[in-house]
Amino acid sequence: MSGVPASSNSFLGMAIGGVVIASLGAASVYAMEKKKPTVKSLLRDFIIGAVMVLLLLQILPDSAQQIVGTVKSIPSFSSSMIGGAVGGGGGADMDIQVGIPKF
Repeated sequence: MSGVPASSNSFLGMAIGGVVIASLGAASVYAMEKKKPTVKSLLRDFIIGAVMVLLLLQILPDSAQQIVGTVKSIPSFSSSMIGGAVGGGGGADMDIQVGIPKF
């Protein structure tokens, strides 16, 4: 991530994680009880999702950077695929890291 600060990745991850967990919580409350979720439960689920993503960013920093980079490039990726790419083995090689994790 050359031009993007690490704190930007953390905030993006927190926002995505919070929204995903809060929406899953709201869907489960609606499916089980057939009523709208309260603001308190939505905020609780959002905070749980944000903290979970922060913990994952601390435990798996290299993988998290790759995931955030992939999420940020999805619109450009989908538009280039719509253009009509044919074939499939010309992608970049993945680096396999073996040994002690670099924390």
